[in-house]
Amino acid sequence: MLYGTVLGIHAYAMCAALLLFVANELLLIPARRGQPGPARLAFFASRFAGLLVGAGVLAGIVLVFLGGWSLLTPWLVVSLALVAALMAVEHKLVRPWATQAQAALRGAISGKEIKAFAGDKRALVGRLTMIMLFALIVALMTAKPQLNVFA
Repeated sequence: MLYGTVLGIHAYAMCAALLLFVANELLLIPARRGQPGPARLAFFASRFAGLLVGAGVLAGIVLVFLGGWSLLTPWLVVSLALVAALMAVEHKLVRPWATQAQAALRGAISGKEIKAFAGDKRALVGRLTMIMLFALIVALMTAKPQLNVFA
């Protein structure tokens, strides 16, 4: 019973976070035309997705112990490596951009400034890479493939 509940929390939180990351990108499309409302909603979606990821990761850690998974299980090791890559991409490409953009959105900002930060190519590459890595992690944790090259 407890395992099923924690698994549900983990799965729903991670999938909802992935959907919110995609929604973030879709909301930034009109922001590239200088619209501040969608830009603000995009950052709200991103912050909420971050909270869901935190809940999902916490539930995932609990699942490892409740399920008796070894930390050396191949799909888990690969997933953790992908999480590390995701964190590195977020830290290097997305966080500096998000910090500047959020600060700008708190004040009076022109449509030209919104277009500039919403159209930042480096941040776009980082965000899309994060979505791809996150989707791969979700797929790995759902399928739990053997990944044993020596078998």
